[in-house]
Amino acid sequence: MSLTNVLESQPRTNFGEIQNVNSGLIDWREVDGQPGNYIKVLTLDERRHRVDFLFKQEPNCEFARHRHLCTAVAFTLEGLWGYREGAEMHFPGTFSYEPPGSAHTPFSSDRGMTVYASFQGESPAMLALLDEDDNVTGTLTLDFFKQHQSG
Repeated sequence: MSLTNVLESQPRTNFGEIQNVNSGLIDWREVDGQPGNYIKVLTLDERRHRVDFLFKQEPNCEFARHRHLCTAVAFTLEGLWGYREGAEMHFPGTFSYEPPGSAHTPFSSDRGMTVYASFQGESPAMLALLDEDDNVTGTLTLDFFKQHQSG
């Protein structure tokens, strides 16, 4: 059996339900309405209500305050970041578990940040965007991630 390195030249391959991704061949996509915030959607599984992605913030940026409607995990790859509501900063190698119902405002330091994140929910709804009084101003669903998927 001869094996090839198809992923060296193709961003995505599939066999059955297995998906393989070369993230280096996928472009960063700026998050609509969130300057300085970018994502690379790695996998999106609508049937299981799951999305895996890379998330990057330019230095000294933040993402809108939000409440999780899903379980989220984040593993820091680069930079230094935190939650406006928290006391600690996350650096490469740190892991964050965010259960449904948790609310926060992620921000990056002057180093910026890149994390691997995975959202897994009971429905296509992933995040409720919040205003300063915690009123819901919008919802990010799997369709949002599908629109930002490339490659």
